Amino acid sequence: MLFARFKAIYTHKFASAYSTTDEVKLAKREWAIALKGFQEPLLAYAVERTKEVHAWPPTISEFLKLISTAYKAYGLADPRSAYLEACACRSDPLQYKWRHPAVFFAGSEVGWYKLKSEEERVTWPLFEQSYLKIVDRVIAGERLIIPKVIMIENKQTLSVAALASKIASDLSVTTGQTVTEEQIAPLLYYTQKTYGSGVRLRYREISQQKLLKMGYKEKLPE
Repeated sequence: MLFARFKAIYTHKFASAYSTTDEVKLAKREWAIALKGFQEPLLAYAVERTKEVHAWPPTISEFLKLISTAYKAYGLADPRSAYLEACACRSDPLQYKWRHPAVFFAGSEVGWYKLKSEEERVTWPLFEQSYLKIVDRVIAGERLIIPKVIMIENKQTLSVAALASKIASDLSVTTGQTVTEEQIAPLLYYTQKTYGSGVRLRYREISQQKLLKMGYKEKLPE
């Protein structure tokens, strides 16, 4: 599709860039590798922009830059910018005002604790994979809504980070042993699942049982 569009747009200029059948095959292979994972709406938008800014067929590098502007057309950040935003706000994701919910959901899928504790070489590929799948859903028209901040019994808001700190502190006092937030944070993974969903309830029940064995008897917020 892409090469057909280029041929129609640039006519003899395109033909002079790829003069033989072997050159066309080789070029298509390189372009296919470079554009793997990008969905058709992003590519179509980039082609339209190509007509406006390039008098000759673009290089792969030039076309990738135009795809970055295509993300903006959908109100999205490019994958790398989204990853950096997720890492910068991983400590308290429900309190942060995200530029787009897609960043939040990609971070949730990877795991906020993993983004805090693992190296970039581990988390970046996982985030990029998750983010591109969520971008596809946004382009397809899905509306993403970030869940509300957890509420505790006294109706005051409590962030995930604050809840982990409270539980760790309570257990340290109860057991007489030092319990850290890092030990508790994975047990609060259920809060990243959709509120009221069966998956969230199952994860919450598992966490509740584990905390009970550790000596924590209070109920986790739903």
